[in-house]
Formats: sequence, C-alpha cells, structure tokens
Amino acid sequence: MERRTMKLTLPYGTGSMGFSLPRGCDITVLEGVKIPSLPLAEEFRRAWEDPIGLPDPEGIFNPGEKTVFVVTDHTRPTPTGEILSLIWERLEGRMTPDGATILVATGIHRPPRDDELDSILGDLRNRFQVVVHDCDRDLVEVGRSSRGTPILLNRLVVEADHVVSIGHIGMHYYAGYSGGRKNILPGVAGRSTIEANHAEMLSPGSEACVYSGNPVSEEMVEAARMVNLEFIVDVIFASDGGVAKIVIGEAEAAHAEGRAFWDEHFQVRLKERGDLVIASAGGHPKDIDLYQAYKGVYNAMRAVRDGGVVVLVAACPDGIGNEVFTSWIMRSASPADVIAIFKEEGFKLGGHEAVHLARDLNRASIYLYSEMDDRLVERFFLTPIKDLQDVVRIGRERFGDRFRTVVIPHAGDTFPLPVAG
Repeated sequence: MERRTMKLTLPYGTGSMGFSLPRGCDITVLEGVKIPSLPLAEEFRRAWEDPIGLPDPEGIFNPGEKTVFVVTDHTRPTPTGEILSLIWERLEGRMTPDGATILVATGIHRPPRDDELDSILGDLRNRFQVVVHDCDRDLVEVGRSSRGTPILLNRLVVEADHVVSIGHIGMHYYAGYSGGRKNILPGVAGRSTIEANHAEMLSPGSEACVYSGNPVSEEMVEAARMVNLEFIVDVIFASDGGVAKIVIGEAEAAHAEGRAFWDEHFQVRLKERGDLVIASAGGHPKDIDLYQAYKGVYNAMRAVRDGGVVVLVAACPDGIGNEVFTSWIMRSASPADVIAIFKEEGFKLGGHEAVHLARDLNRASIYLYSEMDDRLVERFFLTPIKDLQDVVRIGRERFGDRFRTVVIPHAGDTFPLPVAG
C-alpha cells in the first residue's frame, strides 16, 4: 500500500467507486468550475419570470388548444417531472390535462421501461396522456432541409398548436451541444431523417462545442423551426449533479445563453496531456450502456497523449446498447476491419460509434471498468479491469513510476482544452 496516496472517487452507476493514486506521479483532476447547486423551484421561477427572447410564456396558451411537451428519455438526467409540475402550476388555468400530451423523445433509443417512465414523470403519468416516440411509426414529412433531407417528425408535434421542449444543455461530441433543437431532431424524428442527419457527423465542423458551422446542428435547427416550438426549458447541471442554471425562452436565444454558460464553466484548460487518463462517464444514466458511456471517451481522448492509456469507468448495466454498433464490432476481427466495413457500406447510425472506437484505438489503449462480462468487453477490443486500483499497476508497467495521470470525474461534461502536446 502506498504511504502517500491521493484518494479519489468517481461516479459509477447509481453510486460511486473509489481508488487511490500515489502522490509521486503527476496527477491532474480535470473538472469544471465548482458551481453551487440552486434550488430547482427558485431557479425555475427566476427563469420563467425573465424569459429569453419572448414575452410572458403563459400568454402563449389558450383553452382548447393542443400542447405537446417533448421531454428527454431515460438516457438523460433532466429533472423532467419537477419541471413539468412547475410549468403546470402556471398553465393550469389556461389548459386542461386532456389538452396536453407528454411525448418522450427517444430518437433511436429503446423505449423506456415502466419503472424508467415512473422515474422520469412520477405522478404526472397518471394525469396526462404519455406517448413514447417510435422513430418508425406515425410520422409526417414536414419539409426538406437546405441540404435536401426529408424531415419526418412525430405526428403529435406536427399537429400541435404549441410545442414545448424540456431538456438539458451540455456538450455533444458531434452535434456541438445537447438541448434545444435536439429534442426535435433526433428526439422525435423518423429513423431515415436521423440517419441522414447523423451521417454528417464525420463532416468538417461536426464537433463538440461547435454550434454555428456544424452541419449536424444546423439541420437540427432547421427541423425545429418546422414545428410550433414555442419555447424551451433547458437545465445546465452543476458538477455535483444539481441545477446550476435554467434557461427558458425562444429556442435559439435561450439555447445560446445556456451554452455560453456551459462553455464558461466546463471548458477546462489542460497544461499537458496524460500518459494515463481515468475517466468516468458520469454515472447513471450516462453509463447505462457502452453506447451512451462511450461519449465520455471522446473527451478523454482529448486529454491523453498518443500511445497513452484511457480507463473508462462506466457501469453499463444494459450492456452495449445499440444493435448496429454491436454488429459492426462482431463482424470485425480487428479495429481495421471496422474501418473496412465503413468504407464498403457507408454511414450507418450506431456503426459510427464503432468507427470512433477503431480510430481511438489507433491513438491509445482503452480499458473498461464495468459490470459487463470480460469476454464481451474484449470482443469490443477493450481491456477489462475488475479492480479500479489496478490503474496504478497499468500506469507503472507502461510508463514507469512517475506517470502523468489525468482524472476526469465527469468526462461527458468536461471539455479539455489542451495547451501543449
């Protein structure tokens, strides 16, 4: 046991996981600015009373009209039930429950289970009609984007008098940022529309923290403008998972203020890349499966040197989480085979993650601490570890006693800005 160690704790599933690093090595803990969490109801009231880019939100609604509340699914940590309850307190005199529908924006994700819907909505499930979006059913083409993509959206949002989006803003590794327009595309879009949009993720500009000039994001904005999206309610989370800020207002104006706040607090300068990067996906629901958790690797790769090691800490209770991702890996004997499949078959949603994995493995070794079976982890060209304390052994064997380590407790929400190689 090391005499002088630094004890660290990382989010893992619904709990946390601890380990220690010897202080003799160079340790950087990369986190955003510590922002105090605010009481949700108080911050909501502030944002509701000072909406961005539109007048009083309550004045938009009239009795007899149809309103659809588009909400994030079980893969997102939005406090949906609390926010919807606060909205309803203010709108109850202007509409009745039978005039409102809650539409769960699943994109291409699996539908949430009953217990997950309970967690998202609580008692609101019993008060309103709740519909889970299906990307293959009940769609309407509302137009074409400027690059010619047919925009297929859920019939409910197309036919609604008013659409309100409830979500959260953070970085997204090819759409630039989450939140706002993303609840429409991909949230409630058709499969072919989502695939055509996400095919642009390998185009220039489709990067994390890039909004203008990002072809994926710009098409999402176009799609959102094709329905009556009255306003958004988006949360920016503090590093402890609480609410740091809520933005309410016109979709583009409110989102702009929200992402500027996120950039200010969660883009973090890194003086030197690490030999070893230990990155938590951020705990549940961000580590619900490998498909979701792998987004944390995107930021970890920004922090690791060429030839280094990334250790992803992600419970992955649902396993892999995407059929195409699984198929491309299972058909490949090596990461090079994944690239060959991509070149032969072209872009397929889910396969893109296999391509990212193959490319990342050309730069660094990737280990996974999870609940998944070791054989499945190895089949995905990752190295499983069962004891997180093994990171010390891995670092010493690869880089000697004084290896440089970067620890990212919330890798999905911390954007490293390396200032040196």
